[in-house]
Amino acid sequence: MTSLKQKREIDGVQLALLRTELANRRTLLSYIKTALGLAVTGLGLLHFTEAQSIYAWIGALLLVVAVLTVGVGLIDYLRTKAKIQREKLDAEV
Repeated sequence: MTSLKQKREIDGVQLALLRTELANRRTLLSYIKTALGLAVTGLGLLHFTEAQSIYAWIGALLLVVAVLTVGVGLIDYLRTKAKIQREKLDAEV
């Protein structure tokens, strides 16, 4: 039978891992929010400017940056998620 102190240590580890998982999800959502802002700005520039103006080119560039931002966010999320899973296995939680 585990003592109360051991149970609290296990609960502390579980809570730390849960906080880390939630932080990882918040980070992914921040990447997505940033990408949406870039995409909306890019689409606005493309829609409301002349086709050959510098603003249209900036709008197109913002769309590319938005897609890259989502890609970087997903890669970061998946890598961090794998690290968290390994930590869970190491902690035997």
